[in-house]
Amino acid sequence: MLAAVFKGNGVLELEQVPVPQVREKRDVLLKIRAASICGSDLHGLSVPPGQHIDPGVIMGHEFCGTVEAVGEGVTEYRPGDEVAVNPCLPCGACWECKNGFSNLCVRPHHYGQTCDGGFAQYAVVDAGQLYRLPEGADPAEAAQTEPLACVMSGMKTIKPLPTERVLLYGAGPIGLTFIKVLRIFGVRQLAVVAKGEKRIEQALRCGADVVIDSQREQVRDALMRHWDTLADVVIDAVGTGAILTEAVRLLNSRGRLLLFGLNHNAIGEVPPAVFTQKELQMMGVLSKSFPEALALLGDERLRLTDLISHRLPLAEIERAFSLLRAKEASRVILYPNGGLPT
Repeated sequence: MLAAVFKGNGVLELEQVPVPQVREKRDVLLKIRAASICGSDLHGLSVPPGQHIDPGVIMGHEFCGTVEAVGEGVTEYRPGDEVAVNPCLPCGACWECKNGFSNLCVRPHHYGQTCDGGFAQYAVVDAGQLYRLPEGADPAEAAQTEPLACVMSGMKTIKPLPTERVLLYGAGPIGLTFIKVLRIFGVRQLAVVAKGEKRIEQALRCGADVVIDSQREQVRDALMRHWDTLADVVIDAVGTGAILTEAVRLLNSRGRLLLFGLNHNAIGEVPPAVFTQKELQMMGVLSKSFPEALALLGDERLRLTDLISHRLPLAEIERAFSLLRAKEASRVILYPNGGLPT
C-alpha cells in the first residue's frame, strides 16, 4: 500500500509498504477513507522539530475509516462500520493513567507520531481508540473529529459565557473551528487575530465579529477601538510563545487565558505579578472530548467542510504540505483510497 513515512530531520517520503495485519486480540484493521493534515504535523516536519515523531513511522493522526477486519477480542465493531480514531493511546501504568488523567499520559503511544498512523491506505488501531460515526457522516468532516474533540475539551476548560468578550489568536484550521464552536455556544462578541488576507477572509466567513491583522496594527489598539475594553477570555490557538507575553496584558481583571497551541520550541515571558494584581487564570488543555465532538459533528451550524481549502489524493501529500507552509491552504483533506468528491 502507499504510505507517507517520516524519515527524520524534516523528511517525509511516499513509499510502498506492506498492508498491516491484525495480530492482537483488540486490533482493528481500517481502510482509511479520509485523513486531515494538522498543524502539529507541520511542527513535526520542522527542523528542529516542534513536536516529536519517531523516524520510520507513517504520519497522520487525524483520520477516519471503514472497519475491514477485527481481532478475536473485538465484539463492539465489525467489518463495514465507519469510525473515527482517537490517536493517543495511554500506557495505563504511569501516575497520570493510574490517577484518572490518561489524557496526560507521559508514555503514550500516538498514531502518526510514535506508531503508524493514517497517511496510508490502511492502518491497524486498538479497538478502544475508536468511535462509531453518525450514519451518513461526510468522511471529510469525520476526519476532523479529533481536532474538534480537542476544541471541545478547550471549551469545557475555559467555559466562555455568551456575554463575555472573547479574543482568539489564530485563524488556521483550529482557530476557524474555535470560531464556529464559540458561535454555537452563543458567544456574541468575538475578535480574532490573524495574518494574511485569506485567513482574515475565512475568519470573517466563519463568524468572527472583528478580525485584527497583527501585521498592520497593535492588537490592544484594535480592541479598544472596537470594544472600548479588554478581553474577558483569550484563547491562544497558535502557541508561538510571544502570544502568551502579549495576551496577559489584553485581559480584563479576573480574565482567563487558554493555552491550546503546542510547540515545544516556543518560549514566552510573562511578569508573575500581573496574575496576582489582576487575579488572572491561565489554563492549558491537552485532552480530547470525543463524545461531545461526535454529538456536534452533525450540527448544521458547524459545517466543518467550510474549513477545507484543498482535497487531494495521498500521492500529492508533498504538495499539500507546501501549500500549508506557504499559507495558501487552511484545511487539507487527503483521500488515500480515492473517493475524492467531484
